[in-house]
Amino acid sequence: MVRTKMEGAPILMKNFNDYFIVEDFEEPIEQDNLHVAVLGKKESGEGTFAEIAEEVCNAKKIAFDSIYVDEAWISQNDVEIGSVTIQNADGKDNSIELETHNTIIFVRAGALESLSAQAIVSSLQSIGFFLVNDLESMLACDNKMTNTLLLERNNLPTPKTSILNNVKSIEDAHKRIGGKFPTIIKTLTGTQGVGVSKVNDMGSLVSVAQSLWKYEADLLLQEFLDIKSDVRSLVVGGNIIGAAERIREEDNGEFRNNVHLGAKTRPYTLSNEEKELVVAAARATGAWYCGVDHCKVKDNYYILEVNGSPGIRSHFNAYNTKTGSSIGKKTDKDMVSLIIDFFSSDLNRRPIMRQEAGFIETVTLEGMENDPIRAKFDTGNSASATMLHVDKLDADGDYVDWVKNGKKFRSEVIGVSEPRRGAKPFDVRPIIEHNLIFNNKKYKVELGLTLKDTASEMLVNRILLSKFKVAINPNRQFMLSSVTERNDTNDH
Repeated sequence: MVRTKMEGAPILMKNFNDYFIVEDFEEPIEQDNLHVAVLGKKESGEGTFAEIAEEVCNAKKIAFDSIYVDEAWISQNDVEIGSVTIQNADGKDNSIELETHNTIIFVRAGALESLSAQAIVSSLQSIGFFLVNDLESMLACDNKMTNTLLLERNNLPTPKTSILNNVKSIEDAHKRIGGKFPTIIKTLTGTQGVGVSKVNDMGSLVSVAQSLWKYEADLLLQEFLDIKSDVRSLVVGGNIIGAAERIREEDNGEFRNNVHLGAKTRPYTLSNEEKELVVAAARATGAWYCGVDHCKVKDNYYILEVNGSPGIRSHFNAYNTKTGSSIGKKTDKDMVSLIIDFFSSDLNRRPIMRQEAGFIETVTLEGMENDPIRAKFDTGNSASATMLHVDKLDADGDYVDWVKNGKKFRSEVIGVSEPRRGAKPFDVRPIIEHNLIFNNKKYKVELGLTLKDTASEMLVNRILLSKFKVAINPNRQFMLSSVTERNDTNDH
């Protein structure tokens, strides 16, 4: 941040450099009180993620709530300030209030089991809450075929997989995954090993598929890998925080390595090759927090799946997120604490941009509703404020009078922007706050005003693009707004 001092009588702001002194200064950062919520169905048993998260939050004096999607509903929301009220959150008529700026919402698999539950997730996401994970990532992880396709598209080794649509597709699907038995048949969705069967011949395959189709299950076929164990790695924000080997119980005939089915776990030390594969798999799904399952068959590693709602009931070998070095065995509570600590930093609570915008869009400044502005969305713009070219600019103490397209404004100066080319600043701009409307939503934004000749009328910086929550399509213009006639020379 910068502090400003005014010197001398009011003069044209084109001499801004002459009387504005820019000073760096330290200012304590106040972190708002965090609020953690777990969104899903009510879970039973000990050691659930919600139960451990609540215990960790209580110890850290962080507000915590469980929200049961089959009981709760959003009763009020104020999009302007990013606040919602959720009624009957716990099924006991209690209501809670959540605010976008300080809330972390962990989305569990139960929040995907119905369209109404998904609607709650989608609503919270569109309002602007930070979700771990957002709906798109959760659905990508939940659908095993989508999961496989994402891994294959990113050149990651994974078992051969094919969709089963009907009886006629069975033989063809079996050939495409290698034509061998035994083979694995799975429902497209499901967790904790539910919906997974091993079949040893074509007759059994047809019989199992037909039985599952009676319940309208969507199925896929996958090559069988004869493994005695696999590895579950927890990844948070592209960083591995823990790994555990899951060893199946062979004496009960079980072929799955899920902890919920009796598999034993022990801390596991990942090789550098494994670390690269695990991180790449997590990134392929776009998930902020996930469990990546992989195995080794002879000399080859395979990514089995990425789980967007991983359980944490394992004996993990934990990793330092900064150095990647092992820090030894940690408890379930330790692992959840590491996850919450990571997202406690607002730098790590940046939502994934799912909505596209053009590189040129139309915005409207408050007070200029009939005179919209053609703005260039500049993803490389690291200036401290969005640049706005104005016609006149006069300083008066700590205020500035400015004119844009014949409209006069008076604003308080809250700082100074010094964009640079190389080491030297090429302009000094007073920063003001002003309301702006984009995509039918109002924002209070920081604008750096300039009189210098500029190729664009407005350059939207990265800070404002983050507020808009859009990703820029370099091939398109005006995707979210109406076309505005050109008033600059640099928007081709």
